[in-house]
Amino acid sequence: MELLVDSNLGLPVNEKPWSDILAGLGITTSLTNDLPELDRSVARHEPDIVFMPISDFHRLLAASDTYYRGLAAVTSKLTGSSKLPSVLVVRKDDPAESISDLPGATFGYINTSCSSSYFCPAILLNRRGDDLHGFFDLRATAPWQGQIDAVIDGTVRATMVVEDIWRATPSNADTTKVIGRYDDATGAVVVVGDGVPEGLRKRLLDALVTWHPGPDALFGPFTRYRDEDVAAFFADMERLPAGF
Repeated sequence: MELLVDSNLGLPVNEKPWSDILAGLGITTSLTNDLPELDRSVARHEPDIVFMPISDFHRLLAASDTYYRGLAAVTSKLTGSSKLPSVLVVRKDDPAESISDLPGATFGYINTSCSSSYFCPAILLNRRGDDLHGFFDLRATAPWQGQIDAVIDGTVRATMVVEDIWRATPSNADTTKVIGRYDDATGAVVVVGDGVPEGLRKRLLDALVTWHPGPDALFGPFTRYRDEDVAAFFADMERLPAGF
């Protein structure tokens, strides 16, 4: 069995205890931060198990590809909830008070699979009748705190990032401010293909939900994947224009 991991998501599969857990389950791992290639591999149903952005899983389901099903999802470090709110951030001295004040602004995002920095602003703008690509000048930045640092140093004017990450560095509140938010986002998911035996699914799920991430982890513990937890986010993504 092969597990394909989006390396941006911070799951330490090559470190203990995960290296021992996965070896004991007979699972080999590969990591990539090439999301288009990950998507192509998943579309070909090559990996048996995938740790991937929730938006990419939604794309599969929206294309009526039901080969994979959700097994586990990350939670918030701060609240323990499966909801991972994203916040719209600008510099503290920026006059903007909401997303409405940012037409044409440079905007930092990780990639087009990122729930927080790509899909969340797209949803907020879609509610106003605006399109992400027409509203912002999109600029790729380093992920997570790297997005916030890009705002602080003026590389971009704004970004959206998981609230947990913004709060994890107290000085962010001194140098930046939150001028908007989207509260229905959910985090990355572990999905399993049809060929994964039920016994292995159960053992892997048990390992995921009993693991306690370290203090520097991006996310909180895993929880069992439930359709109702992602329903609001999926509904908002389905309202986006074609091409997302």
